[in-house]
Amino acid sequence: MSSLQEQQQVNNGPPCVSSFFGTNEIPFSNSSTHEMNIEKNKPTVAMPSSDENECRGLTSVLSHRNKIRLLYFFYRISTGSIIPIMSLYMQHAGWSSDQIGKLQSIRPIMTMLSAPMWGGLADRTGRKRLVLMTTFVTSAIFRLFVRFTEGNFVLLATALCATSFFYSATTSLLDSIVVSTLPENEKRNFGKLRLWGEIGNGVSSSTMMYVVNKFDHGFDYAFLIHGISSVVALAFMVFCVPDDCANQSTAKEVSTNGTHLRNNTLIFRNGTTWKEGARMIFGNSQILTLFSMVAVTGYSLGFLENFCYINLRQIYTKHGQMSLAGRDISLCRVFTSLGGVLCWFYSGSLQSRFGPDSVMFSSVCCLPLCFFLYAGIGGRLGPATKAGFLLSEAIRSGIFAALWSTATVRLNELSPPDMKAIAQTIMESVYRGLGHTSGSYFGGILCHEYGSAANAFILVGRVLLTFLCVVGAVGFMKPARKK
Repeated sequence: MSSLQEQQQVNNGPPCVSSFFGTNEIPFSNSSTHEMNIEKNKPTVAMPSSDENECRGLTSVLSHRNKIRLLYFFYRISTGSIIPIMSLYMQHAGWSSDQIGKLQSIRPIMTMLSAPMWGGLADRTGRKRLVLMTTFVTSAIFRLFVRFTEGNFVLLATALCATSFFYSATTSLLDSIVVSTLPENEKRNFGKLRLWGEIGNGVSSSTMMYVVNKFDHGFDYAFLIHGISSVVALAFMVFCVPDDCANQSTAKEVSTNGTHLRNNTLIFRNGTTWKEGARMIFGNSQILTLFSMVAVTGYSLGFLENFCYINLRQIYTKHGQMSLAGRDISLCRVFTSLGGVLCWFYSGSLQSRFGPDSVMFSSVCCLPLCFFLYAGIGGRLGPATKAGFLLSEAIRSGIFAALWSTATVRLNELSPPDMKAIAQTIMESVYRGLGHTSGSYFGGILCHEYGSAANAFILVGRVLLTFLCVVGAVGFMKPARKK
């Protein structure tokens, strides 16, 4: 086997997986002869001044990484203080499982509709930092308003629509900015920076889980903490996110290589516009396969995230251990963070060793195990069942961390150069919109129809396991057919 073939196998994973996913195609970033000619004919330019370096926030690799770590940590402290407990708040407000499913499906629907718009706006204007901070602040304000809608279903749904409309692209924009500022040889280690967000999320969510289950006014405290932490997160966005002039400098760099602007749209020498770039995204089979795995994961995790803690409360109530529910659910959040931190940290190493497609497919294959563990072991609430709950929390967050870290970097490699932000927001809309919408909505219906979340988990776990077995069989048989 030649060295070129060996390198291709490392990038694409085992033959059965890479063949099934169609990874024999060349990524956009490597297939564009025009880009290669641009790079080849790139004129020599002067090194940026110290003022430009300061503007970009890249005075040194170490300082830049520390800023990103702090940014993710405080950003996720803010969102982790309220988003994970939203379904418990709705149950506390008196809404049924069916109503909770419909309310929780609002966020993914709005994400599907609005996230690409924010990504397109950021790419078109180059004001990624401004778009990021504006959407984050506005979404936090509307999220605080949710506390004043108790008892009014229409008003609550309206507030959730507003906060979801603005929050839809915040995380994907932040990820896109961070990945774009990393050197090429460091992009697969993106997870080591993102894990600090998981640590912040674990600290805030586990604390708030304990507070809302322990104190009568726990939800009031949660909304208060969310408001304060949002202000802190905004301050770190101002301090840590590279300024918009970095994006503008990049645009100027590109324009010196033969591109120009027409109606605020980037046009390359081959006439490619951002609209044509979008068609390139959806015409790439590798990207479509990536989106399909993200959608399946979004459906499964959307179902689990919205009903797993309701399921735990139902089980603890059934076995007369409701007094221990708050402590154990808070401990579950700790294991959620542990699983996520480990997978964020090692995601780069796993990609280098097994290939990005293998990492993503293996993550999806772990989903049925989560459903079965959440449903309980042996119909009792003993040590084995509680250990299963903790393990399922770690696996659930690990699945998301491994998949999202790999997919973010992989999509950045495959996307057209002037469409990276919108590509990330499209992936966010697929995950939240296509996946979470169906998971939240149908999850509520299934929980209502089958009498409990545990029964619905068992059903979905079996269906998902059967589906993955069929997909895996097709993937392993396809190379044999070619021979």
